[in-house]
Amino acid sequence: MAKRNWKRQKAAFKAKVKRRIRQAMGALAAVLLVSAGVITIGENQDWATPSWRQIYAEFGIGETVGIPSDAQGAQTKIHFIDVGQADATLLEQNGAFALVDAGTQDAQQDLLDYLHEAGVEELGYVIMTHPQSDHIGGMRAVLDEFPVEQVLLPDFDKAPVEWWPATEQLMACIGKQQNPAIVMTAGDTYTLGDATITVLLDGVESDNVNNISPILLFEAPGVRFLMEGDAEKQVERAALENGTDLRATLFKAGHHGSATSNTEEFVQAVHPRIAVVSCGENNSYGHPHEDVLETFRREGVQVFRTDLNGTVVAYVDEENVLRIAVTKSEEAEESSLTAVA
Repeated sequence: MAKRNWKRQKAAFKAKVKRRIRQAMGALAAVLLVSAGVITIGENQDWATPSWRQIYAEFGIGETVGIPSDAQGAQTKIHFIDVGQADATLLEQNGAFALVDAGTQDAQQDLLDYLHEAGVEELGYVIMTHPQSDHIGGMRAVLDEFPVEQVLLPDFDKAPVEWWPATEQLMACIGKQQNPAIVMTAGDTYTLGDATITVLLDGVESDNVNNISPILLFEAPGVRFLMEGDAEKQVERAALENGTDLRATLFKAGHHGSATSNTEEFVQAVHPRIAVVSCGENNSYGHPHEDVLETFRREGVQVFRTDLNGTVVAYVDEENVLRIAVTKSEEAEESSLTAVA
């Protein structure tokens, strides 16, 4: 009798456990369903909820923004973020960050996700090269998302600027920053970790807003990196006539690799070992132009492109060697160059 009672008690206990498990699983499924709905709605409504991409990155599953693993431990990195037919470059040195341009509004969530994955908690500088939508579209979102120590602006007085509502809203947002924005002038130098950002030329007076783009030099142990926004031949000519020291190991091709920039004389003066082109896949502008690619070939410059290689990260390794890692490539091979001292 005692044995039968024990068996009945055991069976009842098992049944009770199964019921509790089913109830718990049902409750968990309901919680997950509600959470998924909140995350999805939050992405569409810009709520302060994590995105699916951030969640995937946290658990190492699904699609992530992707920072090349080879570059992750380096103190000095230059991230050419794949934001399509647009520009966004993240400078990183010893835990300090600066963002140069911010892509389009359509790509702003991808940009924010990438900045989070890169470890950005605050930005020392947000730098606007010029106020066009493919360079400032995501800038307001960046300013809302991260504390920013200083915003650096081009000289708007040097060319006509179209003040679209989105541009005016961005400028109003910049005006609310704790530190007043600074207009960059030639000779200015800004510190980022153990690196410096120097304004070599602050654009030129022109009827073309591209030409207010400054020429900037980022110098860190192991690398000299030159960038010129969408500056065109007029700006490049002015830099050459001024006798500006343009030499750099790494060069970001002007104006997405357009033939309106990247003149042979300018590229020769820069004398880069590597050039990176930020452009969208199959873009309607034909960037980068074949004339520019041919100039790079003649000068022995190795070219990486965000349309072909995804996000490109230049980094300096422990032996002071400048290396390139990419997130998308048919060969998926890393390139390395010895940095110029």
